[in-house]
Amino acid sequence: MIGRNVWWCLLWMLNFQFLYAQKLNVSLHAENAILINAKTGSVLFEKKADEPTYPASTTKIAPCLYVLEHYSQSLNAVVTVKKEALASITPQAKRDSNYRSPPHWLETDGTHIGLKAGEEMTLYHLLHAALISSANDACNSLALYCEKNVPTFMEKLNTYLKSIGCEQTNFNNPHGLHHPAHVTTARDLASMARRGLTIPLFREIVAHPRYTCPRSNLQEERTLLQTNLFLRNGAHFDPRVIGIKTGGTQAAGKNLVAAAKEGDRELIAVILGCKVRAEVYQDTKALFDAAFSQPLMRRVIMPEGPSSLSCKIKGARGKLQTMLIEAVNYDFYPAEEETVYATVTWQIPSLPIKKGTCVGTINVINDQGAVIKSGQLYAANDVKKSIILLSIVLCLILTFIIFLVFCRR
Repeated sequence: MIGRNVWWCLLWMLNFQFLYAQKLNVSLHAENAILINAKTGSVLFEKKADEPTYPASTTKIAPCLYVLEHYSQSLNAVVTVKKEALASITPQAKRDSNYRSPPHWLETDGTHIGLKAGEEMTLYHLLHAALISSANDACNSLALYCEKNVPTFMEKLNTYLKSIGCEQTNFNNPHGLHHPAHVTTARDLASMARRGLTIPLFREIVAHPRYTCPRSNLQEERTLLQTNLFLRNGAHFDPRVIGIKTGGTQAAGKNLVAAAKEGDRELIAVILGCKVRAEVYQDTKALFDAAFSQPLMRRVIMPEGPSSLSCKIKGARGKLQTMLIEAVNYDFYPAEEETVYATVTWQIPSLPIKKGTCVGTINVINDQGAVIKSGQLYAANDVKKSIILLSIVLCLILTFIIFLVFCRR
C-alpha cells in the first residue's frame, strides 16, 4: 500500500513476450491429445484438443471427482447396490434400439466387479473399483448413492463440470459406455484430471497398481488390478507415472489420461482415439519424454544492483532511488514459457528513509493474473525531509510565537 507521503511514483509495468517459447513437436497416433503442466495449467502440446470426441472410461474421472468433492465426509458410508445399477443390455441390442435404452445401462461385455443386488460396499471402496479396475457397476452405484436415479445425478454432474470450466463436456452416464451424445474434449479431461490431483485421496487411488476390497455381505474379498499398464510391472511400466485412467470402446478407440512426476514437475497427458492399446502408451511416453528432456531456462526480469525505478515523495529532499539486493528471475521450461508482466507495488515508509530500507515489491505475473515470482525493492539512497518544508514549519512556529506575544500586549 502506498504511504500518505508519496507525491509521485513512476508507474511501472513491463511485458515480457515469449523469447524462447518452443512448443513440443511430437508425432502421435492419437486423433486428439493435450499435454499440460498439472500445477500451472500451461499447455505444452495439443492436437485437436477442443474437438468433441468419445471418452470411454476416462469418463469415470468425473463422477469420482464429484463424489470426492461433495461427499468427502461420507466415504465410509455403506452403499446398498440397487438392481437399477446392474441393469444391462447387449451392445448389439443397444445399437439396434438406436440408443433409446437408458444410457447408464451396463453392456454385457463391459468391465465390472460383479456386484450383486443387495450387496453392501462403502463409498470408499466403490471409488477404488471405479478408478482402478474401471468397474461400470461401481459407477452406477456411486450415482445412485448420490441421487434417486442416474439421470438426475448426470444433470448435477454436468452442471458441476461446467462450473469447473469443462464447457465442451456432456456426459449422459457415469461410466463412459458408448452413446452418441456422450462427449468431451482432451482439454476438458485434462482439466478434470488436474483438479483431481489436488485431492489427496484421488491421487492415492489412481496410483495403486492393485487394491484389495474386503469381503462384503454377499461376496469374498476382491483384488482389483490397475488397468493403466504404466503402473504395473511389464513392458509399459514407467516409474514417473502416478495415474490416472484408461478408457476404450469400439467407437472411442483406445484412450488414456496419464499423469507423471519428475522432480517437482507434474504433467498430465490426454491421449484419445488410438487404434490399438500399444499406441496409447507409445504416444503418452513420447510426450513425457519430450517434455521432461527440456532444460530449465532462466530469464532475468531485473538484475541485482541499481534499478531505473524512482519515486518522488512529498516533503522529501530529492527522489528516492532504488536497487535490488537479489535479481528477480523467471525460471521456465521452453514448452511452458508464458508471457509475463512485471509490476511494482510501492511500500514507502515515513521520512526520513535510510539506504537499504525495503520500499516496495516487484511481482512477476502471468496472463492468468497469478504471481509466479516476487522480489524486494530497496532504497539506494538516504531520503531526508525537505529543508524548504522545515523552513516553512519554522516560519509558521515563529509567526505563531510573535502573534502570542503581540496578543499579550
